[in-house]
Amino acid sequence: MGRFCYFTAGVLTYCQFASIEVFIRLSRLTQAVAVVTAALILTACGSDSDTATAIIDGTPPLLTTDSNFTDGYSAVAAVFVSGQVQDSSGVKSLTYMHNNESAQALTLDADGYFDDRILLTLGSNTIVLEATDNAGNIMRSTKIIYVGDTIAAGGSHTAALRDGQLYGWGRNNYGQTGLGLTTKISDIMGHPDTPMLMNSAPKDLLSIGFNQNHSLAIAQNGQVYSWGEDKYGQLGRGDGGRNDCSKTADCRLDISAIEGIENAVMVAPGYSHNLVLTEEGTVWAFGANGYGQLGNNTSTDSSTPVKVDFTAATEAGHIVQVVVSGNSSYALDDKGQVWGWGSDAYANLGKGKVCNTTTKCINVNTTPVRIHVINETINNAITAKTDNATQRADDQPVIDVEKVTQLTAGKDHILALTNKDAVYGWGLNATSQLGYNGETFNGSEKAWADVITSPTKLPWFTDKEVRRVYANGNASYALLDNVATNNGSSTTDGILYAWGMFGETNGAGKTIYNDLDEPTNKLPNLKNIDNMAMGAMHLIAHEKSFDQDNNTLKAGHLFTWGWSFEGSLGNKDTTHIWMYNNPIPVALPSQL
Repeated sequence: MGRFCYFTAGVLTYCQFASIEVFIRLSRLTQAVAVVTAALILTACGSDSDTATAIIDGTPPLLTTDSNFTDGYSAVAAVFVSGQVQDSSGVKSLTYMHNNESAQALTLDADGYFDDRILLTLGSNTIVLEATDNAGNIMRSTKIIYVGDTIAAGGSHTAALRDGQLYGWGRNNYGQTGLGLTTKISDIMGHPDTPMLMNSAPKDLLSIGFNQNHSLAIAQNGQVYSWGEDKYGQLGRGDGGRNDCSKTADCRLDISAIEGIENAVMVAPGYSHNLVLTEEGTVWAFGANGYGQLGNNTSTDSSTPVKVDFTAATEAGHIVQVVVSGNSSYALDDKGQVWGWGSDAYANLGKGKVCNTTTKCINVNTTPVRIHVINETINNAITAKTDNATQRADDQPVIDVEKVTQLTAGKDHILALTNKDAVYGWGLNATSQLGYNGETFNGSEKAWADVITSPTKLPWFTDKEVRRVYANGNASYALLDNVATNNGSSTTDGILYAWGMFGETNGAGKTIYNDLDEPTNKLPNLKNIDNMAMGAMHLIAHEKSFDQDNNTLKAGHLFTWGWSFEGSLGNKDTTHIWMYNNPIPVALPSQL
């Protein structure tokens, strides 16, 4: 009689002898054991020398990625993706497709490990990883990553985008909300203490960024717009110093384009200077430059965009993020390297010392310098560079290399998030904005210094899943996923933890500022947050909303909290409350 045995992914699924059938169902994780089992069953079936054996592999490869490859908002114009592809029949390739463009190959080592970056564009990015085994089976992993921010908070003005349109509210003494006129809270009509549609703004905005009393935005075509205070030329539209606002001619009341910048993917608004990053990796700067914070090898203010000079930074890769502090600037490249320029007054550039008259340091750094965040001795022990590729050393995979994947900066402190969910900080720490110098630790032997002069790992984040870090003023926040709730019986994503300066209003109406030593969940009612924006003293967050019927993300709720001044929180009931730390919902006009 004929004997027929069939295989799937190297696993015997069915052997027929006459009318006898034996079925075996195995998971892909037990394929190696199954191959041996299959051989034994084949022996039981017997064999004819003139009978061919049909082997059919129908199981796709196993594709695993780290937590960096996830859906949601991103502050970086690249995704750093690492992981492994496994298959018992061998792996043929790993590719990615970005927004339906042609597939590009990712490099796999001998054990199927990969560690690479994928450049992203402004707005929504659909990334499809595709692993193919030698039998032609395919496993895909798809993520949607949004580059840009659809919410923003400045000194005391706030905004949100909905369907490309700008809704603004809060302080408007320089026209920073976008109304086209100046207002104050005492005005009976017109002051935007609740969200208002800014009709003069473009209707296709994809990202916004505010700080102090000025505002920036990027339209779908990559054009940058600015409005508000322009004392130092921080609007980038030429003819700086127009900020008196005693008459229309002295005030930038219109929302207008910045000339000379194309294909912008990111804006980084500072206190008196700004950075813009383009798709090509070029960094533009404008505004105050007394400490070289524009990075163009001068210390002269510029009211028009100047290009940051990376000529001497020969090891710099493609720049994928820019951030700004008070008088300093920072950039992250696609190698995970951090660069800084401008003021080093509070060890902003991480050189290991404070730069002031006592240390006889000239505090003007006019071009980018490398900030060594990660212990390179450890990384060099993991990998060795050759002319061809990165090779594994001591049997450690290249994915073990730690690198920075996101930056954020406050007034004078900097945080760096790595691909290992570690957070490093340096700079000013007088109010515990980096940590361990607050209400409990301050004055004790365990307290951290008022200035952290070199990048230092924050121990609290060990074994935490950090999605993003935020900073402004003298405070810091982290957005965490997979946080234990209900006494550890379940987990929740999108939980915000604050540390540093944190104000709370007591029952007598008095606001007290306590400096938090380490990240603390001060907002227990906020869950499933997927992005937030920090102003100098107030904040806005966006809650993820999911349409279960259509399996798609919806526009979620907005919440504000913190210092309420001239309507910065967007709710009439809290217009005159000094500090409000129970997050309140904010409704855009289209939601009323």
